[in-house]
Amino acid sequence: MASLRRVVSGVFGNWAAMATSLLVGFFLAPFLVSRLGSEEYGVWVIVGSLASYMGLLDFGLRSAVTRFVARDFVRGDHEDSARVVSTALASRMIFGLLALVIAGNAAWLAPRLMHLPTATVSAARIAIALLGINVAVSLSLGVFGGVLTALHRFDLVAGVTIGQSIVRAVSAVLVVLGGFGIVGLATTELTTGVLAGCAQLLLCRKEYRHLRISFRLVDREILRQFWNYSSWIVVIQVGQQMIYFTDNLVVGAVLSATAVTFYAIGGSLTNYVRGIVSALTSTFSPLASSLEAAGDRHGLRQLLIEGTRMTFVIGLPIQIALFLRGHTFIRVWMGPRYALTSGTVVMVLLTALFARNASHTAGGVMIGIAKHRIGAIWTIAEGIANFALSVFLARRIGVVGVAWGTAIPSLFFSLFLRPQYVCRLVDLPLRTFVWQSCLRPTLAALPYAAACYACERWWTVEHMSSFLLQIAVALPMYATGVALVFRREIQSTVLPRLRRRFLAASAVQN
Repeated sequence: MASLRRVVSGVFGNWAAMATSLLVGFFLAPFLVSRLGSEEYGVWVIVGSLASYMGLLDFGLRSAVTRFVARDFVRGDHEDSARVVSTALASRMIFGLLALVIAGNAAWLAPRLMHLPTATVSAARIAIALLGINVAVSLSLGVFGGVLTALHRFDLVAGVTIGQSIVRAVSAVLVVLGGFGIVGLATTELTTGVLAGCAQLLLCRKEYRHLRISFRLVDREILRQFWNYSSWIVVIQVGQQMIYFTDNLVVGAVLSATAVTFYAIGGSLTNYVRGIVSALTSTFSPLASSLEAAGDRHGLRQLLIEGTRMTFVIGLPIQIALFLRGHTFIRVWMGPRYALTSGTVVMVLLTALFARNASHTAGGVMIGIAKHRIGAIWTIAEGIANFALSVFLARRIGVVGVAWGTAIPSLFFSLFLRPQYVCRLVDLPLRTFVWQSCLRPTLAALPYAAACYACERWWTVEHMSSFLLQIAVALPMYATGVALVFRREIQSTVLPRLRRRFLAASAVQN
């Protein structure tokens, strides 16, 4: 019972951490753009994008630590846990040193590869070096976060993440107000990263008192197990990095630092929406593993149908509102200067995000049943196509071309490859999947889409409060559409559950 409570609290903790991150980004972005200016803020986005690539040096070790420590802890084999953690820590420390080397080279090469304003070159180099140190520290201390996750202490990991987000936001405001610019922001990232890593280390020592770490316990056999487990996961991570974090670098290399700001504003909104959906689907892989282990093919088919349907139902209200009203939202959020270009970027990227609704659960099922090799190859192929097409179109139609370079490969892989492949794996007719999981939620959203369009056309917006009021007015149309399209499911599943809970609560009160 205690472990169940931990898992439940961890689920809520993950949502709280995600919500905190979204709120911090939502309120911090316009402040930074207004204080730094479009040019310097664009340089900061480029620096952050370069640093994010250094995070790939994890090579899937954190997820491997979580898997193996969870197994050994349940068995009470603390010696094996010690070997796993010691081997991972030694490996990630080496990769951390490699991150420092890469950061040094990136700091030297960045002004030659990117269109950085001359006045910002020195600050950009210092910021890249500081973020490289932050990556090195995070790689080392991040092992202990993997241990906490293995012990099902998601609540502690989420608590550290929430605290880090809040401290980072407050510190960022203070350093920018103090005139320290992107160097101050990079220092904030390093400081909060070190504090978060130390907090995870202390919590790990408290929660797993039997864990003893020594570099004498480093084991080559453990390294081989790490590689066997995470090799294709690493390929997927590399592909996802290319898909989601290359665009800003392409804009900076082909266009300008100022153009990066216009793209990043639109891209950040779609990243927020993607984060919400990813948090929803993060549990699908282990659930698919359990269903496959039990030989439950029907359960796998239901997971694919209902998981994809849930992705659409949760994601569509935000995606539709931003697609139809993105220009207005950005105007009241960031200012009229960014409304046209950044709003168009949002619209283009949302076409890809809508298509990804059909493949989020499919990807989780592929990983859960260990059929993700082909998915890894597709992800790399999508990343390469994304990069090549974005560079080609950026030179012809500018910032919006980069967005199309991202959207077109995503549409192809998300609509035509992943769902069909997984449907074959679980013996589910593609027609059934498309109707039940994709078309029905889309039909349910049509009244809401009409309401959003009407608000955009005939209801003037001057402030964010009035925009949010209009969305609140339109949302009942979405609830009505869902209730009509899924009335049978609601009558057969939701209402009986609510009735049982009501009767149970009444019995307790009596």
